[in-house]
Amino acid sequence: MEDNRAAAVELTAPSNNMTPNTSAVQTRKKCSLKVDCVIDDRYKLLAEVGYGGMGMVFRALDTQTGDLKAVKVMHNHLQDNETNIKRFEREAEVALDLDHENIISVCRFGLTEKHEPFIIMEFLKGESLDELIQHSGVVPVDLFYHLFLQICRGLSYSHSKGVVHRDIKPSNIMIVDGDDGTELVKIVDFGIARVCSKTGVVCPTTSNMLKALCKTSAGLTDEQKDELQRLTQPGEIFGSPLYMSPEQCQGEEADCRSEVYSLGCMMFEALTGKPPLKGSNAMDTLILRINEDAPLINTVDPELRFPEALEKVVAKALARYPDQRYQEVHELTAALEEAMAS
Repeated sequence: MEDNRAAAVELTAPSNNMTPNTSAVQTRKKCSLKVDCVIDDRYKLLAEVGYGGMGMVFRALDTQTGDLKAVKVMHNHLQDNETNIKRFEREAEVALDLDHENIISVCRFGLTEKHEPFIIMEFLKGESLDELIQHSGVVPVDLFYHLFLQICRGLSYSHSKGVVHRDIKPSNIMIVDGDDGTELVKIVDFGIARVCSKTGVVCPTTSNMLKALCKTSAGLTDEQKDELQRLTQPGEIFGSPLYMSPEQCQGEEADCRSEVYSLGCMMFEALTGKPPLKGSNAMDTLILRINEDAPLINTVDPELRFPEALEKVVAKALARYPDQRYQEVHELTAALEEAMAS
């Protein structure tokens, strides 16, 4: 891999190391712990490697085993809110219950001496799917199948445990070297995941989301607005606008079919280099998702041609209405396998 990076739950640092000059994003970087601190009398912080909406992520040394770990510590400004603490703890609890080769493993969580919540998880050397797309432009079809079949299998497993991720996007897909020398996918960031009943997860109302997005993006440059669309939105907005389903955008229930749509967005971007239905800002993107059908992958660039079977799979995953999509991720997995074999 060209880039060595620690992946952790909700690691959302921009892959090009450019952070928007906004107070909302800068606030996320606040954390009282510094390099060389020791957590839980065991984990020595070696370097700061990223941040997410809920916490700062460090590379750390397990002084008992000599292994490298990723440590996530909750931001100071969130610790006064009991709801935030419960969400952080929930993130750890959800991840602890998931045991799959394509999902990052979490080994424990607790409180520092200053009562700051932390999570200890496996340290991953590799790059995100987002970074792969950025430096490659598009993902070759053979590699596309190899990666997305693993992503689907990991999500199928989490869904079988009743867990919908709710923030599937390229920066939350890590690609590392597997034991057999091939690319191994690890899904990270279950920070806004919910354990769902059959009725799904109720998302915030569209009006609240649009108000928050308008406030957050005020005064940003076009480049900063573009980056904001890729970040997990704080507060009542659950998800990243470029990868949210129409029903998430409308405040309707989100279930496994919403995850299928997010996968469709990622597949579209990996193959064409561009996310589908992208507006000039986050609010425009939400409106496009609600009102328009996604284009076919063979209509994006005349120089890019894909097998008809693959085009149909991506199109069905991106159907505007949930009932017209694959109803479960394992159905999408089977469709991808069939398209690959055709």
